[in-house]
Amino acid sequence: MNTNLKPKLQRFASATTFACPICQENLTLVESSLKCSNRHSFDLAKFGYVNLAPQIKQSTNYDKENFQNRQQILEAGFYQAILEAVSDLLSNSKNAKTILDIGCGEGFYSRKLQERHPDKTFYAFDISKDSVQIAAKSEPNWAVNWFVGDLARLPIRDASMDILLDIFSPANYGEFRRVLSKDGILIKVIPTKNHLKEIRQKVQDQLTNKDYSNQDIKNHFQEHFTILSIKLPL
Repeated sequence: MNTNLKPKLQRFASATTFACPICQENLTLVESSLKCSNRHSFDLAKFGYVNLAPQIKQSTNYDKENFQNRQQILEAGFYQAILEAVSDLLSNSKNAKTILDIGCGEGFYSRKLQERHPDKTFYAFDISKDSVQIAAKSEPNWAVNWFVGDLARLPIRDASMDILLDIFSPANYGEFRRVLSKDGILIKVIPTKNHLKEIRQKVQDQLTNKDYSNQDIKNHFQEHFTILSIKLPL
């Protein structure tokens, strides 16, 4: 343990799967920064996360208030069924040790799942710095490895993740296959035709597509991965 690190940052001392987003060399902790052999350096933020996508311009469409509002909805239990279903899958994957949460937002799922599965190591990222900061500040256990990352090139070592969580988030299946271990699995949560149905009915005059279908998402998934099981509906 690096005794010079603040308690919130100690988790990064054992985070062994980060790769440099610039040159893809392995990142290791040196003092309070993650550094590669080519001397690229990424400082750990005091709140308990690291920005591994400093070149990405932050979007103004999703600010801190948006993520705080979403956090309230999730904490109120509206998506509890998803949490329970994913947690059950993790319980049945006893040999899986490393988990990557794709597009974690304000961190609800990784935070709750880490509390239930402390034997597993969680990594969680989003392209939004605001959301990752909220996630890191909201986690009491200081255990999840939060980072700002780019889905186009994940700052993660090859074949280092046993499980990927993709919950209502975009996908980059080429990158997913690269970072997944040999027997790794991808847990993908997608909306069904009834998702947010009441809200869509209220604003249907403003919608180009009145009805929603997830068939294109499923077809695209099957072009890259084999479906092992489907759980419907939540």
